[in-house]
Amino acid sequence: MITVKTIEKESLDKISSLDLSYVIFFWREYNSNSVLIAYDELKKREYPISASFLDKMIEFRKINSL
Repeated sequence: MITVKTIEKESLDKISSLDLSYVIFFWREYNSNSVLIAYDELKKREYPISASFLDKMIEFRKINSL
């Protein structure tokens, strides 16, 4: 059985931007709410968004009908 990982808003200050970007790149391992939390936090931190990063978010949004 595959365990889906989660992140909580309350723990964001303890998670590095790099670790949050991993949530985007490996989004299939996380619940959809965690992916959205990570993306919003990265935007808030003004983390540089690469083309491959955007591709992952587009893929995530298509599969999750967002």
